[in-house]
Amino acid sequence: MDQLPAYTLTRKHIKTLRLTVKAPGGEVMVSAPRHVPDAAIAAFVADKAAWIQKHKDRLANQPRPLEPGPETEALRRHMKETVPPLVTYWAQRLGVPMPQLAFRRMTTRWGTCNTRTKRITLNLELGRRDPQLLEYLVVHELAHLIEASHNARFYAVMDAHLPDWRIRRRVLNGAARS
Repeated sequence: MDQLPAYTLTRKHIKTLRLTVKAPGGEVMVSAPRHVPDAAIAAFVADKAAWIQKHKDRLANQPRPLEPGPETEALRRHMKETVPPLVTYWAQRLGVPMPQLAFRRMTTRWGTCNTRTKRITLNLELGRRDPQLLEYLVVHELAHLIEASHNARFYAVMDAHLPDWRIRRRVLNGAARS
């Protein structure tokens, strides 16, 4: 048997085992119901060893996370200059109102769209990525002003305006190379 990946176990009032590989360092977290024996948890982790390694490898290829400081502020200034024209262009193409824009360090999302306030927030990390990936995120968030949910109508909007969006999403999320 291969070596069991190291993991941190938390017992909770839940029904099923849960496994997470956390960014940025690839720490393996397991949440387990209180009644599940340690041996069953170890077997579960061992069974998922290939999946764990795949996700650790993907995280290892990601750039280091942004920390507060000069680089972050430089990215914020850069995005405040370069993103509004891109958003204006795509808002006109999609026929949606120009949203308010915000930029911040985000740990689990590339962007958000508040459809009620018409505000889009983009992860500053996008400033370190290929501009085509930023464009994908802009179109994605603006599409939420047409359809709030990730449903067939939303995907139809994405397909109509940015046919290669699935490829861009895979590249952005580290599942493919740019």
